[in-house]
Amino acid sequence: MRTIGRRGRAAVHGRLREARLVGCVGLTSLATACGDPTRFPGWPTPLDIVFACLASAVLPARHRSPLGVLAAVSALSVVHQAGGGPFVPSLPPLMVALYTVALRSGRRQAWTAAALTMAALSLTAMFFQAGPLLGPQRVGAIAWMGLATAVGDSVRNRRAYVRALEERADRAERTREEEAARRVAGERMRIARELHDVVAHELTLINAQAGIGVHVGRGDPVQMAEFLEAIRDGSKGALGELRSIVGLLGQPGDPVAPREPSPGVGRLEDLVVSFDRAGLRVAVDREGQERPAPSAVDVAAYRIVQEALTNVRKHAGVDTARVRLRYGHDVLHVMVEDDGNPLRRPGGGGGTGRGLIGMRERAAAVGGSTATGPRPGGGFVVEAWLPLGPARVPVRERVGNEGDQ
Repeated sequence: MRTIGRRGRAAVHGRLREARLVGCVGLTSLATACGDPTRFPGWPTPLDIVFACLASAVLPARHRSPLGVLAAVSALSVVHQAGGGPFVPSLPPLMVALYTVALRSGRRQAWTAAALTMAALSLTAMFFQAGPLLGPQRVGAIAWMGLATAVGDSVRNRRAYVRALEERADRAERTREEEAARRVAGERMRIARELHDVVAHELTLINAQAGIGVHVGRGDPVQMAEFLEAIRDGSKGALGELRSIVGLLGQPGDPVAPREPSPGVGRLEDLVVSFDRAGLRVAVDREGQERPAPSAVDVAAYRIVQEALTNVRKHAGVDTARVRLRYGHDVLHVMVEDDGNPLRRPGGGGGTGRGLIGMRERAAAVGGSTATGPRPGGGFVVEAWLPLGPARVPVRERVGNEGDQ
């Protein structure tokens, strides 16, 4: 009902505007007829009144057919002048018609229509009106028609400019919303990877430590206490990491600053110790000149090593693994490998593959790449190439033979 009411009011207001325009144009046309100095007395004749009424009455149709209304008003002006009427009363309806044509048509079409209208009315005035061809009255009338066309063209350009600005603003708003949605999705994936790495790593170690403790702790309470202490320390560290990750989801005013340092290559020793407690001995080799890596690359390298060692502990069935960090010119090459267990059936670990996907996503997020697969002599290897400077894709192609030195 409200929509119908608004539409009805808008339609009524539009009709009232058209009625006022028709009345103003008709009265202006009659007023200009009164000011004609060539006749006395200066009252409008019946021909002037008929012309003013007809020329004004066709103007409301100018929105549907601008050129048709201009042609109709021009024809009425020709008839009016041929019947002895003056030239000046034709100006008000002609100016409105020319303005509408310029407003709703292209510039070339508008000025072509204006030129043809001026030529037709000038020729009519030359045949049916007295006075010089380029008299002040006729030149002034042509100037007024040109002014109406110029104003219509200017208003059309201004409206087109405003529409372009509004479209640009709408496009920018949509772009901002899409970028915000992409950032939210990326942050959600990052948090999911962090949670997967922390939970999978710590629960795997706790499970392994608990199993070893149950096996050897029955006859040695001291070792049982050591394993329980290791489980306590590992779960405490996992809770701390989970707290820092979940803190990112808090409100802007909440205290979310992590209390522990963020994981990185510098904390690999702690990671190795935690795996050693779970029964997996890890050897770490570093080659090349070590230097600080960007924080995102540092975290990615740590998480890739953590996930790869977790997979070794869960699926490989071995008690040793190797981690190699090779610092190249602008690339950090990370490799985690194990010799494999020939008694274990390949693919029998029950994994979902989410860890390998997470490693690929982490490397790709910093502009790097990964490669995973079985080793020629048995076992499994995970390799990652991470940029130490601004990423220039593809990273793996840049290192080339560097990994074989």
